[in-house]
Amino acid sequence: MHRISKVKIENYKSIQDAEFALSAYTPLVGYNNAGKTNILQALSWVIKKSSLQAADFFDTGSPVTVTAEMSGIDANVLDALEDNHRNRIEPHVIDGQISLRRTQLQPGVPVGQIRLEIKTIEDGEENWILNPTGIDQAIARMFPEPIFIGAMENATEDVGKFASGTTIGKLIKEIIGPVAERNAGPVSDALSQVASRLSADGEEKDETLVDLDTQIQTELSRFFPGVVAKTHIQTPEFSDFLKNATIKIYDQQFDGDTARDASSFGHGAQRSVQIALIKCLSEIRRQAGNEGRTTLLLIDEPELYLHPQAIEVVRASLSRLSSEGYQIAFSTHSANMIARSDAPNTLLIRRTPENGTTCFPRLSDAVREAIDDADHQSATLFALSNSTRVLFSEKVVLAEGKTEQTLLPDLFQHNASCSLEEEKLGLVSLGGSSDVPKAISVLSAMGIPTKAIVDLDFAFRPAVQHALIDGDHEAISACKVVCEKLRDEGRIELSGDGLPQKGAGISAAKAFELVASDADAKEPIKTLHDHFRQQGIWLWVDGTIETHLGLEAKTSSAHSEFLASFQEEEFRNGLPNYGNVEQMMEWLRE
Repeated sequence: MHRISKVKIENYKSIQDAEFALSAYTPLVGYNNAGKTNILQALSWVIKKSSLQAADFFDTGSPVTVTAEMSGIDANVLDALEDNHRNRIEPHVIDGQISLRRTQLQPGVPVGQIRLEIKTIEDGEENWILNPTGIDQAIARMFPEPIFIGAMENATEDVGKFASGTTIGKLIKEIIGPVAERNAGPVSDALSQVASRLSADGEEKDETLVDLDTQIQTELSRFFPGVVAKTHIQTPEFSDFLKNATIKIYDQQFDGDTARDASSFGHGAQRSVQIALIKCLSEIRRQAGNEGRTTLLLIDEPELYLHPQAIEVVRASLSRLSSEGYQIAFSTHSANMIARSDAPNTLLIRRTPENGTTCFPRLSDAVREAIDDADHQSATLFALSNSTRVLFSEKVVLAEGKTEQTLLPDLFQHNASCSLEEEKLGLVSLGGSSDVPKAISVLSAMGIPTKAIVDLDFAFRPAVQHALIDGDHEAISACKVVCEKLRDEGRIELSGDGLPQKGAGISAAKAFELVASDADAKEPIKTLHDHFRQQGIWLWVDGTIETHLGLEAKTSSAHSEFLASFQEEEFRNGLPNYGNVEQMMEWLRE
């Protein structure tokens, strides 16, 4: 399916100069007033031009320009076009892509003065051709008028009032042909009988109207002899009836067969009707064989007013539409609108006074930039895509274990008297320390501030492997001396690299805890802790968070028992090293 794969927006509302990569299904995530709606409106404008006013310009002294790169223009798309449209489009297709840009030089100009340019390559050089004949109509054949549904708009007009831009209007237009064919004849016959009684020269004109005509003529003849005036009541055409098309809703659970206007229902019901009509429109177009057409469906907060289960229905419906002739772009504040498979293509929208509205690199693009190995790309992308907290947080906290994921929200709430979410912190569990360096690289490439919480063993293997610390760092060497001492005492076993491994009846993690508890290791481990803290990584100095909190197991029952007792001050005071945990939570807020 062809679609807009990239849009560059200049000087439109809050967008000074920014580029946005688009997929078939593109969620836009960002805080209120970040400019998400402006992106959707600019997308609509580049396809369906209208005269922009002063409020639509970031700077009224500069032009608004929106450049769209359209991809997927293959033989099937071109074959579906009428010959005259194909002849306009085909010369400008470059490697399956068309690039066009629309420009309005100043506010309030007539629509006819809005420039449309299309990119071409001549003799190896890129050129832009201004207003090629017929190109606007040809583009409109591939990309019909977009459907834009605003967030706070009352849906009543969209589903209840016939107009060219409403969903009900678009739906009626699609079916008007067969409806007119079947009913125009009988309706016209009936209307002709009405016309004979109401029109000026009707053969069976109503006697009351005839009497009125006589009175008018009597009075008129005194001023203009020879001039005749007759009453005339216009009889509608068949098409006029369709202009009054609307939707009536029956709440069979409570109202039985009583029909009600959409306005009498809540916003949730109205929103649901909108989505249902859009799905019907898609199906009708598909059955009509509208190949070669992609309709932009642009929605502000489709989840608005809906129950969580209904949100999932909407998400799944829109996702299916994105493969059925629609390109979907929408703003959202709900993680339920983004499936794991959608996360890599989600746009994180931000706005600053200096740069206006921009977006971070997409997760999929950041992974490719940060990680060379394809297998590691896939693994890291999967790990990060599983947490929508990456997309809905201002800062991300990476944790490798279940205990941090389970306990840290409650510990933080108690310590800071606010939640992680209130501090705009998103806690993401990766499941292993080896994923932490790659995840930090990816999130850094996206521009998302990131901190990580890791077990002690991270400093000796993953950190060395990813060049976060030299393997011969003096603190690591000092700890290895302690490891050798404990091995000689028969308390732990070491691998070929001189570091603890599973053996002597304990796990590798427990062996690192034994190392951390040795007096000779305290100072070098503190050095390691300070080293990684400067890199945004918190290293547990006692080995793991479980050691600090006195947890003997990582099970759900152990976590539940801990939280049940945690509210008691005496219990907290008895924990092995809760002070270090408190320091970590203060560090998260820095």
